[in-house]
Amino acid sequence: MKKQIIFLLSFLFAVTALNATGNADPSRQSKVKNSTADSSDEKVVKDVHLAREGGTLPTYSAGDVWKYMNDNVNFPADAELVRSDNSVIVHFVVEKDGSLNTFSLFAGSYPALDAEVLRVAKTMKKWKPGKRANGEKVRTTFLFGGVYKSENGKIKLYPLPEREPEKYQGEVCTVADKMPQFPGGFGAMNKFISENMQYPAEAIEYKEEGNVMVQFIVSPTGQISDVFGVVRCRFNEKCPSTSLVLAKEAERIVKLMPNWIPGEHNGEIVATRYVLPVKFKLPQ
Repeated sequence: MKKQIIFLLSFLFAVTALNATGNADPSRQSKVKNSTADSSDEKVVKDVHLAREGGTLPTYSAGDVWKYMNDNVNFPADAELVRSDNSVIVHFVVEKDGSLNTFSLFAGSYPALDAEVLRVAKTMKKWKPGKRANGEKVRTTFLFGGVYKSENGKIKLYPLPEREPEKYQGEVCTVADKMPQFPGGFGAMNKFISENMQYPAEAIEYKEEGNVMVQFIVSPTGQISDVFGVVRCRFNEKCPSTSLVLAKEAERIVKLMPNWIPGEHNGEIVATRYVLPVKFKLPQ
């Protein structure tokens, strides 16, 4: 089984590029271009970057968004919740005037239910746009995440639990002169993942595979913290959504890793935010 599992561990320059563009420090790069949103030349700000710089994320402006969703979804009557992860995440862009576009499924667990959530999400009225800390309105990506729950024989949507605040409280560098390294290099890291990975039986049953981006902080002592995995299907309607089961497995493996060799910047050892791409390929 282990030999059948393939992990995508990019070369150093590729990982560095991901850290530079996917999680850039707002003071250096607060806007990220969305090449599929529309023909506008104005760039789009990632929701996570907006939050880090103290801005305000977009919000639904027509009341309770979850009431709207539950009042309008028409889930199949015979649908049952049988998975360990019952979440669904819809991605879209909120324009500066509050209009929405560029809808896609970012993650899902039940194709029929996920498709219905996406359909209703596209009918939502205008939102309040995202704003920088100085009040400037900006085009913003947004991940609208919910979880399915069964109540009295009816499936309803509830918001996903909020992500816990980062435990590491010191200054974190996103792009360092020398990025952190797994002890022994990529080969050793690949071996470690291969020996510790257990491809989730649930993911095999539902034929789920794809890329997971695992973000974490490597402290100046090399300790790993704040591990968070997400699927990579963003700004891409052709990329099939997968459940968060694979992301959770990737997180589990990273949390088992030994201390890394910390990053260095301007000759000093620093805490560094790192992004590790992992590709799950179904066993043949």
